[in-house]
Amino acid sequence: MEYLIGAGAILETGEAAKVTAAMLHARVDAMLARSVKAAAVDFDGVSPEGLRRLLVLIPGCNAGLFRSRVTHPLIERGTCSLADVLSMLAAAAPAPEVHLFAHWLPDGATCAALAKRGIELVVHPLESIESAAVVAGQRHTRWKAARAA
Repeated sequence: MEYLIGAGAILETGEAAKVTAAMLHARVDAMLARSVKAAAVDFDGVSPEGLRRLLVLIPGCNAGLFRSRVTHPLIERGTCSLADVLSMLAAAAPAPEVHLFAHWLPDGATCAALAKRGIELVVHPLESIESAAVVAGQRHTRWKAARAA
């Protein structure tokens, strides 16, 4: 087992839609950890129609880069379909595919829209993630030890 670690955001749908900065630290199969360049995770939903909260991330990416490449463009665009979100994520990675971890399969229209844009969607059962820690909505700064003069 290895870890899938990266910066991302939790996208919430509906009238109170919002974007919250997040970090994911997920334990997955070693081969999977090495192959994922862009990922989306739905920890809650059981169908695409029930999608209310989606974690999108780029493994190995830092928060500032994710914010400029994904979060800001999503906010500027406003309303987005799942295919739009995953396309923007793939472009930001950059990656020819996006890995989706969920208890559901995407609908045909989403898959067709992604294929038309040259993006492959690789779907994994949520159980492919053995364990995960998500840190969201936190502001942080890096601390460096002071050197004695």
